[in-house]
Amino acid sequence: MMAGLILSALALTACGNKGTEEQKPDAAVETEKSPDAADAGEEGTAAEYKRVSYKDLSSKVVNLGEYKGLEGKRTVEEVTDEDVEDEIWQIKKESSELVDVDREAKEKDVVVIDYTGYVDGKTTEELQGNEYSLELGSGNFVPGFEEQLIGAVAEEDREVNLTFPEDYYEEIAGKEVRFDVHVHKVQEYDAVNWDEDTLKEKLGYDSEADMTASVREELITGAESEADANLDYDLINQVLDKSEFDIQDADVAAYTDEMLSEYETYASMYGVDLATYLQTYLNATEDQLREMYKETAVFRVELVLALKEIADKEGLTVSEEEYNARVEEMVKQLGYENASALEAVYTRDMVEEQMLQEKATSLIRESAVIS
Repeated sequence: MMAGLILSALALTACGNKGTEEQKPDAAVETEKSPDAADAGEEGTAAEYKRVSYKDLSSKVVNLGEYKGLEGKRTVEEVTDEDVEDEIWQIKKESSELVDVDREAKEKDVVVIDYTGYVDGKTTEELQGNEYSLELGSGNFVPGFEEQLIGAVAEEDREVNLTFPEDYYEEIAGKEVRFDVHVHKVQEYDAVNWDEDTLKEKLGYDSEADMTASVREELITGAESEADANLDYDLINQVLDKSEFDIQDADVAAYTDEMLSEYETYASMYGVDLATYLQTYLNATEDQLREMYKETAVFRVELVLALKEIADKEGLTVSEEEYNARVEEMVKQLGYENASALEAVYTRDMVEEQMLQEKATSLIRESAVIS
């Protein structure tokens, strides 16, 4: 996750930290993620996020570490057939419908369940759920739960027994739990029965082979990008580790506010306050998230300071031609009507700061010894 911060910290086109994979602080059963902002049915929400600029910071670089000639390793993860199959399944699900089936549940089916968990003979609200739709094999519930529902049928009652992982929150970490589960329905995605005509109609692929080849290529491209991000993160971390900073609490708080502002926007979209949204979708409080994000916020302050220092030392600049090209790219990517509309949200200073950060990062990478 931290390697991705190099990209997110430099990318104005990203709306906050959507899709963060931090585990819920108090998650007892579910490990689902917050819904996408797009699902709330509103565009242009990037403008509502709080943004912190270098000019807003009172923190300083006391001593900048060496940033040229660093050693790094670029590792590209292999894209396996299983990776491709999993991605194809996720894509198909998005255009698929659930239908009831009269058979035993198997992996990739959805079971609609009521559940009540008991730890030391007692239950809590976090251990209960009604008419919850759970895809078997999704990993959305505590490990061991979904596997024990394989073979279940509609209107069956099952007992699920497991032990919570040691990294769950203190009250239940490592403890045994019994779940009483009632299965209301067993459902499957109709995508499992698509023929090639349906595949073309739904997703635009001529055949399964065409889709497989396309998805594999996209995953390989993604793996290459991830390798670059990991390399950049490793090299920049070397710079930060060898540097000294005077970090102000106010700057850390400002970046924490920026990350939390994503959730404030989501809450507004759903017509609830922040506390309600966080409790509903993350089972967490604002204070818990602030503590979780503190380390990330410190990293971001140091990152911005160090890259600005490098840009200044190296005399890096953004030409008018480069700036106009970037604005044109952002207009197309983000769907703005024209440059003026975009610049009402993303100021010139913000865009140029991003571009200078990218140039400084490239300089570090290009001067490094990569194996």
